[in-house]
Formats: sequence, C-alpha cells, structure tokens
Amino acid sequence: MKEDLEVKKGEIGKKEVTTIEIQYYSKDELQKLSTSEDFIDFIIEDSYKTIKNAIKQNVEKVELFNILNLSLIVELEKKNFKKVLNRIIKHYIRYEEYEKCTEIKNIIEKL
Repeated sequence: MKEDLEVKKGEIGKKEVTTIEIQYYSKDELQKLSTSEDFIDFIIEDSYKTIKNAIKQNVEKVELFNILNLSLIVELEKKNFKKVLNRIIKHYIRYEEYEKCTEIKNIIEKL
C-alpha cells in the first residue's frame, strides 16, 4: 500500500492551521490511512494543541485542518470543545497517559 501524508503549518491570524495533503490511489488505501494508529495519533495530538490554543485565545470557532487536495476544511465551534476534549481523553486513557488526561480534565472544568 502506498500512502503519503504531507503536513505543513501555516498561520491565519494568531492561530496555526495544519494543512494536510493526503495522497491515495484507492478507496481501500484511504480507509487504511484513516484507521492507522499513526494517523489517529497525529490527528488527536494536533487537534488537542489547536483546541488548547483556541481556548487561550477565547475564539468562538477554530479551524483544525485544511485538507488541500480534498478541498476540505475541518472546523470546530467553541460549544463543541468539551465534547471533543472528552473524546481526546479516551484516546489518552487507552495509552495510559493519565497526566495528559488530568491536564485535559482541568481545561474542561474551566470551560
């Protein structure tokens, strides 16, 4: 399987936006990428950093990812930060990263 993920950081205003280009040759390759541990870890880590930054800046909506070749922008509204952070906690529990879980829980309590 040939899969390639190109990532760059750019800035829009005060917030960094992760730009992704996903190269795939079949639907199966895209499916495998979407379920790969490395890809999931990357998405979770980057989403957490971006949400944390958005909370510090007190913004109402944040752009998580710009997937260039699919013409897709993933945005998250502030009202959904808690829900997404709770899902991120589940990811870190799976890897027994309890310090990170505590950090995220503290952030959630402040929202």
